[in-house]
Amino acid sequence: MLRVKNSLYSIIFFRFALATVILIINTALFGLAHTQVYYLISAIYVLTIIYSLLALVKISNTFFLTVQMVLDLIIETLLIHYTGGIDSVLSLLLPLSTIAAGIIISPRGAVMIALLGSVLYSGIVSAEFWGLLSLPGTQAGSFAREGPYVFSLLYFRVTVFCVIGFLSAYISEQLRKKDKVLVSLQQKLRREDRLSAIGKLAANTAHEIRNPLASISGCVEALNENLVLEGNNEKLFKLIMKETMRLNDIINGLLEYAKPRKLALEGVNISDVLDEVIFLIKNSKDFKKDVLIKQEGLNDALSVVCDPKQMKQVFFNLLINAVEAVGVNGSITVSERVDADTSEVVITFSDNGYGISQDRVETLFEPFSSGKDTGVGLGLAIVLSIIKEHKGNIKVESKKGKGAKFSVFLPLNQELESGHIE
Repeated sequence: MLRVKNSLYSIIFFRFALATVILIINTALFGLAHTQVYYLISAIYVLTIIYSLLALVKISNTFFLTVQMVLDLIIETLLIHYTGGIDSVLSLLLPLSTIAAGIIISPRGAVMIALLGSVLYSGIVSAEFWGLLSLPGTQAGSFAREGPYVFSLLYFRVTVFCVIGFLSAYISEQLRKKDKVLVSLQQKLRREDRLSAIGKLAANTAHEIRNPLASISGCVEALNENLVLEGNNEKLFKLIMKETMRLNDIINGLLEYAKPRKLALEGVNISDVLDEVIFLIKNSKDFKKDVLIKQEGLNDALSVVCDPKQMKQVFFNLLINAVEAVGVNGSITVSERVDADTSEVVITFSDNGYGISQDRVETLFEPFSSGKDTGVGLGLAIVLSIIKEHKGNIKVESKKGKGAKFSVFLPLNQELESGHIE
């Protein structure tokens, strides 16, 4: 949006500068003759002031920008008529408007402006040739050029206008795609820097808290063995023990997230790992008996180099989250496929649960970002960390109330060696 706004200001300035150049040249060559040109230049100045004021108050929607371009085409066509028609050098203004439309509107806008400019130019030249409009300084019905010359030149110029329009649309589309990729990379780098800083802070904080917490936990357990409590005192004591254990879980989660992992890489059949994780999930206390887990596209012959223990942790976290997200008679689909273009295996976990809002998706893998009443919010942060250490990636597709799909991408050609990525 900022790039479009800056481009809009640049085009407004360029329009003003170009009008001034035309004014100076017209005055130098013709003096006070061609008064219609002066009227049109004045109109450009007035419109430039209006455009600038509207831009300052942040009115820069597609309709406003399109109106600007259409008015420019009309004024340019009239300038061409009053400065020589088919022989006017100002016909070069039409492609400039097409390029400007590609910059500030859209690729489709560039094509539309190119086609509209071609229609207006063809119309004004044809009207002059057939005597419907007379060129300044000539009598009505007289035209100095022969038909073949006029229409061959007209055909050539209209073709050039259209080609420039399609080229502008293509270049604009490519630039917009690169902008999106660049913004995505910048957001990714900022997120990774933030996660790295949070990880270091979390590790240092966890180490500082862990020793006092261990002392408190030991004292509480010793008191539990020696004290006989009743009523509210007993409830309070149990609450202290429960919250102490919860705090200890948080500390362990922080340390697990922050510590560098040494990968024990080996060739692993992903289908076997998924089978084992699904078996564990179905026999865990959190599993809902009416939830259906389906497996699709599993390839028993496909081997991937990874750390099987850590991959089990990744798949377990994603699958248990899916189980918690679905309701009665919920359905979860675990699928596996190979992407030949990127040489990756893609493991997908899809569910028909309550889904995730777009705001939550953007912060889903950040530490302590949990949408559940229970839990620390480190599970998916650890998942992302493990996948990154395997040189892989994870993507989320979800809409509120329409389920979620987590896709894990792991490289097929990873070298078989132990270690961790710094």
